[in-house]
Amino acid sequence: MINTENYTKDFGSGRGIFKLNLDVPRGCIYGFVGHNGAGKTTTIKMLCGLLKPDSGRASIGGVEVNQRNIRAVKKIIGYMPDITGIYDQMSVWEFLDFYGAAFKIPPKKRKSRIEEVLEITGSRFMIDYQLSSLSRGMRQKIGLAKTLVHDPDVLILDEPTSGLDPNARIEMKQIILRLSGLGKTILLSSHILPELSTIATKVGIVVKGKLLAQGTVKEISSKLQEDIVIMLTVDSDVNQAAELMRHVDGVSNVKIIDKSQIEFTYSGMRDMIGTILLFLIENKVRVKWFSENEADLENVFMKITNRAGA
Repeated sequence: MINTENYTKDFGSGRGIFKLNLDVPRGCIYGFVGHNGAGKTTTIKMLCGLLKPDSGRASIGGVEVNQRNIRAVKKIIGYMPDITGIYDQMSVWEFLDFYGAAFKIPPKKRKSRIEEVLEITGSRFMIDYQLSSLSRGMRQKIGLAKTLVHDPDVLILDEPTSGLDPNARIEMKQIILRLSGLGKTILLSSHILPELSTIATKVGIVVKGKLLAQGTVKEISSKLQEDIVIMLTVDSDVNQAAELMRHVDGVSNVKIIDKSQIEFTYSGMRDMIGTILLFLIENKVRVKWFSENEADLENVFMKITNRAGA
């Protein structure tokens, strides 16, 4: 749904975006990850037609992003910046009606559409509130409602949970998941990695303007050959099982978690993990559960940035 080929914007002194190749499938929640200044917002502005690339190309929904197609692109996308610009003197209804008119939605349809986006974002109770009276969390909800007014297929959200309290972040995450369920393709920039990892179906990690990894967290972790953390549950002597594990090649950090659980790290070949289970069974350990812990986005991100010297 979103594709870039060698997308580049060079501001000099190593700042900018360099030969970026994004691949965001239809219906995906794509987490765009990077340090402040890595180039996330620059990429987003180019995709929205707000900044012209120096070279390369991009397409959204099959439409090439360029000045000739900018009206068509803006119908496809809904862009929400990290701070939503609002008109303090307006009410919520007036604000959304203004944007509906800007997108040339007929007045009769506008009313029902405004009610719909307020419902989706959990903001219906704010319909007559003055924008100047809204909290940061409320403003973000109304900013997202504004982004949805013209019913775009693609949502580009730049740090939508930045500055929000924990409850507001949870609400925003639930709204994003709801929008994904409605079939929206979502490009989501964020630096709150634990939160992002719970909703993103695919991530792209950008460091110093270069895309260093792209895919699911598990795929990226596998390519990095990251050590695998495994949880073992036994129905026999946990101390005996732990002692056996300490003598297995490639196994380290053996920890007894409780009376039946052991956690350990394996750094050998992934396709040899099954031999560990076989070794335990042959040594009369009754295994109830044997599973790999899910890869962690924070750890993957740190490993990639450390390798890049960032």
